[in-house]
This record gives sequence, structure tokens and C-alpha cells, in this order.
Amino acid sequence: MSQENTPAAQGGEVQMEVIGLSKRFTIKSQGRRAVLNAVSDVSFTVRKGETFSIVGESGCGKSTLGRCLARLLEPSEGQVVFEGEDVGGLKSGALRELRKKIQFIFQDPYSSMNPRMRVRSILAEPLRNFSVPEPQVAARLEELLRLVSLKPDALDKYPHQFSGGQRQRLVIARALALEPDFIVCDEPVSALDVSVQAQVINLLVDLQKTLRLTYLFISHDLSVVRHLSHKVAVMYLGRMVEVGTRDEIFNTPRHPYTKALMAAVPRFSEESRAQPRALRLSGEIPSPLSPPSGCAFRTRCPNAQAVCAESRPEARRFSPDHVVACHFA
Repeated sequence: MSQENTPAAQGGEVQMEVIGLSKRFTIKSQGRRAVLNAVSDVSFTVRKGETFSIVGESGCGKSTLGRCLARLLEPSEGQVVFEGEDVGGLKSGALRELRKKIQFIFQDPYSSMNPRMRVRSILAEPLRNFSVPEPQVAARLEELLRLVSLKPDALDKYPHQFSGGQRQRLVIARALALEPDFIVCDEPVSALDVSVQAQVINLLVDLQKTLRLTYLFISHDLSVVRHLSHKVAVMYLGRMVEVGTRDEIFNTPRHPYTKALMAAVPRFSEESRAQPRALRLSGEIPSPLSPPSGCAFRTRCPNAQAVCAESRPEARRFSPDHVVACHFA
């Protein structure tokens, strides 16, 4: 995918702005109530037509953040501004209209569809929820199947009659039903075989170009992220530690955690294998119930010094799009 050929690569308008977003859960731990900080003080912007990817280890808060953006979860603090409107302030009818503009693609296509419903009903449900006339519903169903390269006879089948890749295409079709502008893709290919992953990724790229879609792409697969993304944000224990363009993150990472993630990407060419490996992580991710003081990454960072335990690093800007939260970046 070429960034130069997309509106986002040419400085498109800001479509979503996230300001100081946090999400906390109160849970029981060892018989006591404890606060789990799933997302902490996250800020970034997404421009129209681009793919903004979020990467990090399991449990870092990627999916929780994605759900907060679509208001499937209510943030504890902060703002989500979509097309100039504060999403948190929307009520009833206005929130319902937002649902048309922001859609979600979930990780497991089978569990996100009702196994007792035929595809016709699954795809028609969002259209009928918004009172689309029946003649238009039928035409739209045919168009949706065409967009995701499935045959018309798929409408009369049940989800279990499809392969994993075909089911994911159906989930994508359902997300497109109301002609959204912004789609949150939560690990949309991680449950698929590698060969099928490539087909679904190419489909997402084609749909973005054809329909001028904006993606928030959540993944732990850096190879997929590198192929799809315009910008990449790296999360660790609920916080964004580095944000930059795809080339900045993959070619000139500055945060030690980002460097460790890049070192884990398989290298196949002789040139890349000859390059020295960057640092590798040791130890486990700390519990979000009791994160370390200062920089949360310091317990696993080979560069940690006393200041890392004393104060949380402020985000520093190294280029218009490249921001790093590290004392020694």
C-alpha cells in the first residue's frame, strides 16, 4: 500500500481527535476492590482516509481504547472528538447517528454473528434498525456481497457454512452496511490462516481506496501493521509510548520498547539478517492494578536509571508526527 496515493498521506483533515482519554475498571482482587487502569491519558489524532494502527503486547489496552472511541465503553476521563463533535456529549438520537459513521470489525467473525440467523438477516439487521426501505435493503445486500467478493447465494446460508476468511468478509460487509466513514478493526485477521490473512488485508486496502474509509487498526502483528499503516502508535500498560509515521516507527524507533518490538519481527532478506539485533525484553508486564512508579516500562528496560522511577517521562516531539515518551529517547 502506497502512502503517497492516499488523502491522509497528503495531509488530510483531522477526522478524530483523542484528548487525555482514560478508562478505569473497578474489580475485586484478593477480596478487596481495586482499580485497574486499562487506558491512561492517551492523546492522538487520526486524519481522514488514513490507517492509524495501535500495537503492543496483549493486555496493553488496545481493544479497550478502540471500544471507548466507538462508545461501546464509556471513558472514565478525556474526550473523543469526531468530525468536530464531542462524542462523550452525544445523547440518544445523536449517538444513534454516530453509530452509522463509526463501525467495528471484531477479532472472531464467528462469535460476532448470530449462528441461528441467515446471512440475509445478519446483513439486513443494521439497515432495518435505521428504517431503510425494503427495496433498498435488497439492493444494498447485493452490493455489500459484491464489495467483499462473495456470491449472491451466500445470503441464504448460515455462518457455519463458510470458511473463516469468508466469515470475516461477511463481518466486513456488515460493518459497511450503513456506509460508515470510520472503522475500528480489532485484530481483524489474527484468527485467520496466513494465506487467508493476505486476502482479507488486500480487501481492506481496496475498500479504503474505493470508499475513502478511515481505519483504526488494532493488532499485535507488526508485519500486517507495516503493510497497512500510515501512522503507528505503540502502547505499553495503557499508555502510548511512541507515535509516528509508519517509516519513523519501523525505520527509526526511539523508545526502547518500540525497538524491542521491531527486533521481534522476522527477517527474511540477507541484508536484514546481517543487521545487528536490537535489545530484547525480559520479564513480565507489570500488573495494571499496581503499575511501577515513574515510567511503567522501567522494570523491563535495560536503559533505566533513577529518574525513570522518580517521574513519568513527558512526551517529546522529534518531528511533526513523531512523539516519544522516554527520558532518554
